[in-house]
Amino acid sequence: MDPRRPPEPVPDPSEVALRRLPAALVLPGTAPRGWRWWLIGSMLAVLGLAMLHGPVADRLWPRTRVQTLYVEAGQALAEGRLSADDGSGARELYEAALAIDPDRVAAHQGLARVAQAALEQARQALAEDRFADARSSLALARELSVPRADADAVADALRQREASLAGVDGLFAHARDAHAQGRLEGGVGSALPLYAHVLALQPTHPGALRGREDALAELLAQARQALRAGDLGEAARLVATVRTYDPGHVDLPDTQARLVEEAGPDGEWFSRLLAGERTDDGPEPRAATARDAGGDEPVDAADRARRVAGLLDAAAAAEAAGRHFEPMGQAATDHVAAALRLAPDSPEVRAARARLLPLARDCHASELRANSLRRAAACLDARADLGDDALALSQDRRQLAERWLAVGDERLGAGEIDSARGALAGARRADPDVPGLAGFERRVRAAAAALRLD
Repeated sequence: MDPRRPPEPVPDPSEVALRRLPAALVLPGTAPRGWRWWLIGSMLAVLGLAMLHGPVADRLWPRTRVQTLYVEAGQALAEGRLSADDGSGARELYEAALAIDPDRVAAHQGLARVAQAALEQARQALAEDRFADARSSLALARELSVPRADADAVADALRQREASLAGVDGLFAHARDAHAQGRLEGGVGSALPLYAHVLALQPTHPGALRGREDALAELLAQARQALRAGDLGEAARLVATVRTYDPGHVDLPDTQARLVEEAGPDGEWFSRLLAGERTDDGPEPRAATARDAGGDEPVDAADRARRVAGLLDAAAAAEAAGRHFEPMGQAATDHVAAALRLAPDSPEVRAARARLLPLARDCHASELRANSLRRAAACLDARADLGDDALALSQDRRQLAERWLAVGDERLGAGEIDSARGALAGARRADPDVPGLAGFERRVRAAAAALRLD
């Protein structure tokens, strides 16, 4: 031993043990030295997979999951389980596969098969008169974008079958009877709910369509009467009822405009009421207008004379304010017309009539020349209230209705459906028998229907 050479360090026992650990894990003569670390790594990997089986498997084998979903979806489709809230239906399984792998065409093809199967289930349910099941299956088919023509064919057949079993003819007969008795709305046995039921089962039923239109027109007329009687709340309720059954009714826009005009000082408040706004600050009940005077109740001579004098004073005040013909109910002609009903032979009343009637005729002619048809109509109504010649009135109403139709035709050609509806309403009010009215109404309805479809 060289005394100049430093002594070798004594190894730590723990380090010796660590160096010998890999060798101890392998039996002598079974594996070369390089495989020891591989064996250790494999054991650790197996242990890790055992602990993290779910998440790791989801990351390493997503396509395996997709294939499982396709198998389950195909089985659900074969068993007729097309949709289920718990996710076990064919639709939900295909959609889950599509969410995992959006680029695969197979999921889209599977959903298309589900749509066709749903349509077939709807047909089968219809054949067995299971209408609720048929509607549910048809809705599923539409949601999955089945061809529209196929779905519409099943829907039409469903409506016809329901109609045949529900007795559409009987329902329509009850609606017609209720209409004839004046029970238009307010209960399940009234005309409008019955017409609505018939149209839900058979949307093109001509009698129900015509009956509903007539009933709604009558409600609008009642609304005008309620307004003239000072009952603005009832008038608004009737208009809202019409809007509920048919928001596109041809008379609705014009009637609402006329009601606001006729409301006079309450027009702004009434406009808000018609629009459905809160109107807690409603107007005070107004005094009876000239149209309320001159009723059929018996009055003695003194009372009649007093009322006639009051009406003539009101007429003079309206003339002084320039309210000869409008607003309706407060115009000079309204007061004089009421006085005429009370005392047609009174010299004072006859003198007031003679003074106002030429003004009404001139007003009608000038407004008609200016193509101001609404004011022309108001002046024509004033002439009628003052007792103008019946033959002349009839001819002028026909002329006014023809002008309304001409304006309506122009507006319809320009695509202004609401204006065309207003013109139609004006023509009908002026002369419901004017030639061409029915044809123009059909054109307006067709244009409105096309607009709603677009």
